[in-house]
Amino acid sequence: MGDVIPLRQYTPTYGQAYGQAYAPSYGRAYAPAARPAASPACAPAEARTLAGRLGLSGLRLTRRGRVVLVLLAMFLLAPMVTWGATAVASSPGEPTEVRVHAVQPGETLWGFAQEIAKPGEDVRHAVGRLQDLNEMSTGTLRVGELLLLPKE
Repeated sequence: MGDVIPLRQYTPTYGQAYGQAYAPSYGRAYAPAARPAASPACAPAEARTLAGRLGLSGLRLTRRGRVVLVLLAMFLLAPMVTWGATAVASSPGEPTEVRVHAVQPGETLWGFAQEIAKPGEDVRHAVGRLQDLNEMSTGTLRVGELLLLPKE
């Protein structure tokens, strides 16, 4: 059937505020049972929140307050976001007149570079210019490929 608790040891907890001792109505001879000591892990809920730690437990964030906080955060983060997206325009390169040439068997990019190289210019620089003009990642040519060559 279970354990029977004598009536004198029973102390109801309803109707009491937390931390107040219970004084029975039938006399002062009765000593209330001692409450167990509160452990640090069982702190009141308001002390566990940030507002409780800052002493602002009675305050709450309203809809207007949330809007203000979001706008403030956007205002502070906007310069950092737009700073990375800034672009500086430079003047376009000098326009170059070109002619279109279909690559024939045996023709190489080096051969075309020798033809367009200026006197005293390294042929490797001319090859680089041709690669830039044709947006090529390598110097390989295929038969029938259309190649842009600067007009002289």
